[in-house]
Amino acid sequence: MHNIIENLYPSQYKKIKELGYETIEIRNLESNLELENHIHPFTACMYILEGEVKLEDSNHKEYHLKPGDFIAVDSNDIHKEKTFSKGAKVIYGKKFDEDRKNIINIVNSSLNDLYLGNNNKFISYITKAPVSYILYLTLYKQYYSEIWHSQEEIINLVPRKYGSRSTIINLINEGIEAQFIFKKITSSDRRSVYYELDLNAYKTLDEWVIGRKIQ
Repeated sequence: MHNIIENLYPSQYKKIKELGYETIEIRNLESNLELENHIHPFTACMYILEGEVKLEDSNHKEYHLKPGDFIAVDSNDIHKEKTFSKGAKVIYGKKFDEDRKNIINIVNSSLNDLYLGNNNKFISYITKAPVSYILYLTLYKQYYSEIWHSQEEIINLVPRKYGSRSTIINLINEGIEAQFIFKKITSSDRRSVYYELDLNAYKTLDEWVIGRKIQ
């Protein structure tokens, strides 16, 4: 797309590129489009090729843009846009602030890792809700701290805003049934119940945690 625009509109492309815009594309805006107050997390610019666009900024200043006009809107600036009966064809550019350039990659990585679990059913299961995530990470952390929590301690370690006592117990029982968790009773006090991860569950979670990049 960049090569096509550069060939068709060399001077306009050069101007936008020199201003630091990473994405440059041609957009066809539909007729009678009315975008009420909105923002976007990047600086955007438009060079009008055909048609007309009316833009109103946060100070209620209006710009009636015609072919040959150029405008830029800073990131997170509130503005309105409107086209007329013929719509508009524009060269559209966008650029992100330094602290936002990797946001999409970070979000996609988090979605893939957390919600899809890298296509691992166990990881997908434990990250399906904050309460299960906290529970399994708490069980996993025991292997590193060598502090083995009783059932009551585990229940109390999960903030109540994420899950009630019964919810946590149900999750533990689900994990036992699925063979992700096993119950351990100490020989010294058979009334004390502890929980550990199944060996395969531990290995899977260990590999997943090690593979996560700390931002």
